[in-house]
Amino acid sequence: MKIRALAFDLGNTLVEYYQREAFPSILTESIRNAYDVFSDFGSVSLERAQAIAIAENFEQPDGKVRPLQKRFDRIFGLAEQTPEAVREKASHAFLQPIFKCARKYEDSEPTLQILREKGYKLAIVSNTPWGSPSYFWREELQRRGLTDLIDTSIFCVEVGWRKPAANIFQRLLQTLDLTAAECLFIGDEPVWDFEGAAAAGMPAILIDRIDKHPSHNGMRIRNLEQLAQVSSGRIIYDSFTP
Repeated sequence: MKIRALAFDLGNTLVEYYQREAFPSILTESIRNAYDVFSDFGSVSLERAQAIAIAENFEQPDGKVRPLQKRFDRIFGLAEQTPEAVREKASHAFLQPIFKCARKYEDSEPTLQILREKGYKLAIVSNTPWGSPSYFWREELQRRGLTDLIDTSIFCVEVGWRKPAANIFQRLLQTLDLTAAECLFIGDEPVWDFEGAAAAGMPAILIDRIDKHPSHNGMRIRNLEQLAQVSSGRIIYDSFTP
């Protein structure tokens, strides 16, 4: 069936943030930032908050989202009456060390522009760190100049499920009004992106920019420029790294 849409993961696919092994040090800074905001509302020390955060640094095996605000309640011992404006400010502060890492890949914008000119529908489908709010990530898309290059963006917190759960891929197909076979998914995580999309019936490609997964059995590319090789409305796979 003809491919009509391409959906992309965000982190380390279109924009470089951090490798997974670097997250603990980023988390330490993020918790410190949030602690400063919650200083008049929390009931634990910074050291205790950091220790609880380490225990909170996991995701549900079934992909169910664990929202950032609920983690804040547990980490900082927040009272129910903590103002929403304070919670939002803390969420923003929490995300700053992550946003500070951001670097848009040079091939992201040109590739999206070419595919858009070819008539493909384009989407971004992404998990968010620690179930952080989607509106901060849409602001991030705007900062990185990606908003006007895509038709839609879907974040796990809006669906309630993280990739590789089928729910988030199903939401994508419903939003684009396409069948699974008509939407190609591109992402950097073998399980979350490639296996998740494939399990939902979508053709998938792993982008492996730093050659982390040389033994990957599915379709693999090293950069997005390879996706710009389009002929007669169909993606050409011949040049992709097997």
